[in-house]
Amino acid sequence: MSGVLEETTSREIDKDHVVRRVDDWVGRIDRLYRQIEEWLPSGWTASRVGTVRMHEELMQKFGVSARNLPVMELSYNGKPSARVEPRGLWIIGANGRLDLFSGPGHYVIIDSAGNFEPADWQIAPLSDRRNLKPLNGQTLSAVL
Repeated sequence: MSGVLEETTSREIDKDHVVRRVDDWVGRIDRLYRQIEEWLPSGWTASRVGTVRMHEELMQKFGVSARNLPVMELSYNGKPSARVEPRGLWIIGANGRLDLFSGPGHYVIIDSAGNFEPADWQIAPLSDRRNLKPLNGQTLSAVL
């Protein structure tokens, strides 16, 4: 995986590259949300409610417009019980990060794949971010 430092200091980076990375991030978030919907245990539902604004430093540097990214709310038997929020694309050690809040739990979801590669989602408690596990139906259910 190409790192944030390598990418941000590359002479090859330009506005087009930043736009492509942002578009890729938006697509990966959408696919992740659809996958989460499929993994939800019985009694759980998902909806996209609200947005968070993305206007990271590289976007500003190259004049790339801010984007609104969807927040996913997870409800159990109709009661909002968890949410997933995008946090950032250019993250050291990851190809983007989202946060999952479930009751008192706070988890990070990172993509450990390289730039423009198929996503490799991992999840860990915020308090123990190095204890990453593959994000799948089983690990999702365990944190809900």
